Amino acid sequence: MKTRYDEGILPTSSTTDDAIRVKVMAYDMLDGGTTLTKAIQHAFSNNDKDDDTCQISCCIYHVASIFTPTDDHYNMALENVKGAEDLMNTVAKVAPLKNIRVVLTSSTAAVRGSNQKPSNGKYYTYQDWNTESELGKNWGNSYQYSKAASEKKAWKISKTHGVPMVSILPSFIFGPPSFRDASSSYSIIMVGSWVKGEAAVQSRLCVDVRDVAKAHVKAGTLQGAIGERLIVSTEARISSEKTAEALKSIANDTGLGDPDKIFPDTNFDGGAIPIGNKEVDSEERLKNILGITCRPVEETIRDMAKVLLEN
Repeated sequence: MKTRYDEGILPTSSTTDDAIRVKVMAYDMLDGGTTLTKAIQHAFSNNDKDDDTCQISCCIYHVASIFTPTDDHYNMALENVKGAEDLMNTVAKVAPLKNIRVVLTSSTAAVRGSNQKPSNGKYYTYQDWNTESELGKNWGNSYQYSKAASEKKAWKISKTHGVPMVSILPSFIFGPPSFRDASSSYSIIMVGSWVKGEAAVQSRLCVDVRDVAKAHVKAGTLQGAIGERLIVSTEARISSEKTAEALKSIANDTGLGDPDKIFPDTNFDGGAIPIGNKEVDSEERLKNILGITCRPVEETIRDMAKVLLEN
């Protein structure tokens, strides 16, 4: 992956001429920190030589790493953990001297393994950690293991070397794609199979992609977010029956698709926490720390299904 440097101007207010110069730089998480080091150096190069008041800050987003279904899920998991570790070690060399923070995209998979009981006996919180997923057992276990192990490594280095960090832990991400033809995410393929009647509609603890994006922006800019581990999710699953009804309603309203083909999965009961019960504690902390509220699942599913049916 080449390191890309894109520059632009973001106005700080619609009513003033003040502006923030923004540099966007990509880096390769698997090159041992080489491209990240170059990106950091470029970020702190002062192009405004005549402006002694120029204040530069840098937010590094370590977004969700690639984890595709593969027989070699063992090594893919280890690569993801190493990627997070290399990132934090690279930043640790310069963070004490520069205005840098890291926003790590983790997952609720780092909070609990399949059927793992919450530590408080009721619902999962930011203090819960996945202690049950086994590296190499199968693809799902390796994926969940990598999320917990990556985040733990990152927090350890953050605290040891004083690297300001925030971790964002989304549940399953749904939402309308910005560019339908250019997107092939697992969630889009899944919901597409639901609306076409090719697979049973599932009950998922989920969050809207637009709310996840907003959480990342806030985490990268608010001082009070530093040091926080934030679950970004609605707090309870809705039943597969309710989701199926929402999809049927969209099919009827748009005249697209066949609502009679849409059917729910009635076998899954939610696992460790029954469907409909509070599964994660997130709403109050998101509101207090980031100032955001996740939109209802029904709205997310409707918006997503409409885009998929129209294309």
